[in-house]
Amino acid sequence: MLDKEKLYTAKLYMDKLANGMNPFDGQDMPEDEFLNDVRLCRAFTLASDVLGQVIENGCRVSSHNKVRKIPFMITEEQISTIVITEEPVGISVIATRIRKVLDDNVKSLSSLTISNWLEAEGLLTRVTKNGKTMKIATEDGNMLGIYTKEMVYGDKHYHKTLYEMNAQVYIISNLDMIAKFGG
Repeated sequence: MLDKEKLYTAKLYMDKLANGMNPFDGQDMPEDEFLNDVRLCRAFTLASDVLGQVIENGCRVSSHNKVRKIPFMITEEQISTIVITEEPVGISVIATRIRKVLDDNVKSLSSLTISNWLEAEGLLTRVTKNGKTMKIATEDGNMLGIYTKEMVYGDKHYHKTLYEMNAQVYIISNLDMIAKFGG
């Protein structure tokens, strides 16, 4: 049997990494951080799901009883409990807030799915700077309350897209559309 506390800690780290957060301080990682790469985020999500199954299985590794999550679904009651703040937040914070209100057996929406939908809606656009591709707010995004600003982390400069209250409400009010878009 594996140490349950270590499994919980490992799952917590994988969840944070999957959501683009530094697992030690909870801060959003820069969008151009290699740990924030979509392929790694998917791998972190998979690792977290596996760890969750091991924890649910009494901390035993087993090939029996595979638990499959059902497609994204959310009730009006759950939507009403999603935290919305006046303080602008990153997309990974919004995705985490949505995930927190879902039932355990429901597949969540990733920050990547949400930002891809916002791009398809014309609120974000992809640009390449210094050889790195990133999504930044468009004029329509700015009018909704989405903006991109330059940030500094140590000696590293990066761009961070933030979502004001109106943008948070817009995303939450379109969760069904985002889920259909994400397939």
